[in-house]
Amino acid sequence: MKSVKKNLAVNLGLIVTLLFLVMVFYRFGFLDTLDYKVYDMMMGLRGEPEEVSQVVMVEIDDDSIEKLGRWPWSRDLIAQGLRKIAAGNPKVVGLNIILSELENSAGLYEIKRLEDLFSRTVYSQTGASGLLFLEAMREARGRLDHDAALAAAISDTGNVVLPVYFKGARFAGQEESEPSPLLVAQSVQNVRGPSDLKLPRVSEIVTPIEPFFQGAEGVGHINLVYDMDGTARRERLIYEYNGLYVPSYSLKLATLFLNVAPDSVRVELGTAVYLDDLAIPTTMFNDLLVSFKGERGSFKRYSFFDVVSDKIPASVFKSKLVLVSPSAAGIVNPLSTPTDPTMPLGEFSAHTVWSILNRQFIEQPPWSPFLELGMILVVGVLLAFVMPRLKAAVAGGAFVFILAAMLAGSSLFFVGKGLWIQLTYPMVQLVVGYIGVVSVKYFFTEADKAKVEGESAETNRMLGLSFQSQGMLDMAFDKLKKVPVDKEMKEILYNLGLDYERKRQFSKAVSVYEHIESADKKFKDISERKQRLIKVNETMIFGEGVFGSSSDPLLASGSGTLPTLGRYEVSRQLGRGAMGIVYLGKDPRINRTTAIKTFTLGEDLDKEETDKLKAEFFREAESAGTLSHPNIVTIYDAGEEHDLAYIAMEYLEGTELKPYTRKDSLLPIRKVVDYGADIADALDYAHQRGIVHRDIKPSNVMLLKNGTVKITDFGIARIAASSQTQTGVIKGTPYYMSPEQIAGEKVDGRSDIFSLGTMLFQLLTGEVPFYAESPAGLVNKIMNVRHPDPRRINPKVPSPLCAILDKALAKEREKRYQRASAMAGHLRELGVRMDNLASKRKSRAKSTTEKGGGGKHVAK
Repeated sequence: MKSVKKNLAVNLGLIVTLLFLVMVFYRFGFLDTLDYKVYDMMMGLRGEPEEVSQVVMVEIDDDSIEKLGRWPWSRDLIAQGLRKIAAGNPKVVGLNIILSELENSAGLYEIKRLEDLFSRTVYSQTGASGLLFLEAMREARGRLDHDAALAAAISDTGNVVLPVYFKGARFAGQEESEPSPLLVAQSVQNVRGPSDLKLPRVSEIVTPIEPFFQGAEGVGHINLVYDMDGTARRERLIYEYNGLYVPSYSLKLATLFLNVAPDSVRVELGTAVYLDDLAIPTTMFNDLLVSFKGERGSFKRYSFFDVVSDKIPASVFKSKLVLVSPSAAGIVNPLSTPTDPTMPLGEFSAHTVWSILNRQFIEQPPWSPFLELGMILVVGVLLAFVMPRLKAAVAGGAFVFILAAMLAGSSLFFVGKGLWIQLTYPMVQLVVGYIGVVSVKYFFTEADKAKVEGESAETNRMLGLSFQSQGMLDMAFDKLKKVPVDKEMKEILYNLGLDYERKRQFSKAVSVYEHIESADKKFKDISERKQRLIKVNETMIFGEGVFGSSSDPLLASGSGTLPTLGRYEVSRQLGRGAMGIVYLGKDPRINRTTAIKTFTLGEDLDKEETDKLKAEFFREAESAGTLSHPNIVTIYDAGEEHDLAYIAMEYLEGTELKPYTRKDSLLPIRKVVDYGADIADALDYAHQRGIVHRDIKPSNVMLLKNGTVKITDFGIARIAASSQTQTGVIKGTPYYMSPEQIAGEKVDGRSDIFSLGTMLFQLLTGEVPFYAESPAGLVNKIMNVRHPDPRRINPKVPSPLCAILDKALAKEREKRYQRASAMAGHLRELGVRMDNLASKRKSRAKSTTEKGGGGKHVAK
């Protein structure tokens, strides 16, 4: 036995080692992601948030937007802020705003047109008065030319760096366009590197307009590089564009701050960037691994509003590197970084510049892959030949020591030396191998104990009852089979058979009854039950937890017992949905009636995809279960049984809104306004808790008998979308989807607002706002074609309600309601106005009737 155990442990260690050798060569997504998480943990240890920095930030934050107006601002306001900063004599100013187009000013255009017209037709005939008028128009043009004001501010400041942005990869053989002389002057000239190095190249560049470009001290690209887990940990210092090597925005800022002359900037492609004697190590793609100073807020920050309103003294900017960048919600998307999951782009640039100025670099040494490979071999030797020979306590201690030593060693290299040594693969190999060795030992130890000690009948009976009470019926039967079948055991086994029937595991129920028959063939009705269940099995085929082709896998069994899902008793079917069947059920513990919605998960998927979908299901169900709102259906519980997942929720007595979308059964407009406001309030409540519905439509809103509307299926739309993505099948036609949802972009609450607008349009007119004969045509209309005026379909729709629908159905998210509560407020305000108008009409009608009645009386 010892020889078998030893050989099995050796083989296991060798197999695990071989597996990880293969994985380290081909790289495995999950382990690489884990490696990045270890990287992020070590980055948190490396930061120095308290250290005083030469970098300060001026943020266009939420407070500035609220007090100075919606973005984008007039450029003379930006110029004003720039001049306030310049008054403090900063060393470098980074204005991180894309300024690639002229400001759209209708007033300036009209002044220019009038000035030109007056100069050509009237001026020669009006003399001195005409000259004064022409001069006044020129002064007005100067005041309205905000681009000129900003260009002058950039030029006067003298040390402003502006961003450029690259679009599209350049392919071999693609024709190159002539680059701008301004861009040539900003590019890095001294570049060397291997001829076979595949440097990232781009085909198109977005630059500031020429007056800004000419006045700027420098430009740099702001393109981001994300790792496989969507986190920004690096910045690409050099991009190639039409033979030019354009530096990054952060690199340009650091170059000017350090007073490095352009001819002193050198690039060794795939190795390092040199600023005089400062060597900045890079990866083979010229990426700088950014060393983060700390979490969000590690740099001194000032609000743009406080700067322009003179609440901040200009002296705070003296000799500093000042970064002006938006951070307000809705202007730029935050970045996920190792130290903060919602870091603004401007602060990411600040960390990058701080890394360069303070020589805080992260480097992957060239010998790191060889060390990783060597550690895998060392761990393999330990697993195969050392661990199996050690006692359990010694092996456990050795395991903890080696794992801690690898983690501590890589952390010390990272924190102390800035060297990223990747040891995640050998660490995971050690954990997996140790668990395997321990399992082998445990297996043989348990086998020996079973032979020596045996099993006690009483112990098995108690274990069996315990397993049965926990719903682990197979384990319960395995234990109860080992107990002699006396009178008490017959009752216990009979109840176990009934539990199997309730779980629709009829073949296993038959096995239990046959076990009882081995002791007493006439016990109760087991013979009749067994025959009935055998017939059921002949007509209904159940795989390992997967239902067959029965029209209703729960209620069509004919077994004679009420089926259960978890602890819920199922009595009848309420309806069918796209993903499963809805049943009427009861929670016997508190005698509460529930609606139980079922879903078949993993029907056409492999085990890994099924497990991922199940995890997603329970995450969404848990999130939806936290919602408590009078217009959202309450979720009580969620569970899974034989690949059939279910959600137990509040039982609603009413109808869906779908029947009221037909032209012959439309609801009163006043009712639609109230229902829309209630639904919008409920959506806003969910959105504020980070939950998006994703499938607002009439069939997912219930109208109860008491006149209340309730949204159903929160979280289920995401589960359905995940399932459809896995199987490659999209079910249904997306009449209610938002443009970003169809485009596959990340959605937020504004997508639900678009869907709500679509549903209200249909409730008011009996038609969806976007319709086409084919899915492709429908997608095109939702993405590109404006919805029709609802009054052309239903003239009774009031104009203010049309305006609300127009805003909700805007193609661009930024032009829609930004919160559902705003839409609800407008709808309720419209409802009040409609009530007042109806009251006035009723009053006028009553007055007219009274006057008419009085006239008849006089006539008499």
